[in-house]
Amino acid sequence: MGQAIVELALLLPILVFGMIGAADVARALAVQLAVENSARAAAESEVMSSSPSQSAAQTAARSELGQTPGVAPASATVTETLADGSGHACTTSTLSAPCFVTVSVRYTFTTLVHWPGVSNTFTFDRSTRLRRYL
Repeated sequence: MGQAIVELALLLPILVFGMIGAADVARALAVQLAVENSARAAAESEVMSSSPSQSAAQTAARSELGQTPGVAPASATVTETLADGSGHACTTSTLSAPCFVTVSVRYTFTTLVHWPGVSNTFTFDRSTRLRRYL
């Protein structure tokens, strides 16, 4: 009986930190997917909009980010650019001169625990580029 208690006392901290570490990894993967999905959703909404704007892209991206528990959508940085294939600004898209919407979303993730030797913040940055059809 005493041996089992000693073994449990020795292994319990390792098991607890392993579970917390697994939770941090799972949260990080969820945030990464949320950032990717928010960039895609914002780009899709801007592609179909007759008057794309930075604020509309931010609203669409933050709305998508808000669907993931534990994510603070207001702290995400969302940027949108409209450019033709050579990088020049454009407003309309035609068959011969297509215009592309690029939406970038950046979000800083913080772990539950400050792990020794590992940074406790990670920045996820994803961009989506789609062609406008309007």
